Amino acid sequence: MGKGTATIARLNLKHIKAAYITAIILALVALIQTSIFYIIASSSGSGMDNATVAPGAYVFLVVLMAAMIIPASNFRKVINLGGRRDNFFWGTLMAYVIIAVLGSMINTVMFYTFDLFIQNSGYFGSLGGVMNPVQVFDWTQNGFAIAFLQQAAFLFLLACFVHTLASVQGKWYGWAANVVIAAILAVFIPIAFLRQSLVWFFEMVIFHENAFIQIAFCIVLAIVIYMLNKPIYTRKAI
Repeated sequence: MGKGTATIARLNLKHIKAAYITAIILALVALIQTSIFYIIASSSGSGMDNATVAPGAYVFLVVLMAAMIIPASNFRKVINLGGRRDNFFWGTLMAYVIIAVLGSMINTVMFYTFDLFIQNSGYFGSLGGVMNPVQVFDWTQNGFAIAFLQQAAFLFLLACFVHTLASVQGKWYGWAANVVIAAILAVFIPIAFLRQSLVWFFEMVIFHENAFIQIAFCIVLAIVIYMLNKPIYTRKAI
């Protein structure tokens, strides 16, 4: 991984403007809406039972959209500009690390500033007025730094999973992957002892009581999933 990899990482981050714009618009709407609710409640002195998605939580949308746009659109652009497939592979991984880290930092800071301000105002009943995954998933119980790392690891896993799934669409193995995922959900959820496997998985990637195990599990699983892209992009047609 060298200069070419870093260049492609920058190109990937630059060419996902739709993800940034969509998330920023929705975050601003949530910020304005929550602020208006707060002003009304504080002016009237009466509580409200409204709850909105926390503005910072829209970083999750950036990750999802980026992981769909990059394999669907950016690969062709990079190769047509003379980029190497190997550099695209590593450059994209670098881009997801950057998105996950920056996204986690933005949302964690927003939670500990704006979200907690709204919640501590005491004017809102339902979830304190804002719903933020970093709190819903109980990561905040471990403090700012650990919550940031837990969220970053999960966002990295989410990006790698969605990217890999998007990369195989249109191929027979893509359809096979879709069928397998649908089958797992359809079979594992209704059957009690199989359902425990899903519960175990979600505990490992989200709710594990040991934050460092959750972080390590997410990172290792993300890398394993992303490595499946190596043969995919070696043969992928432009």
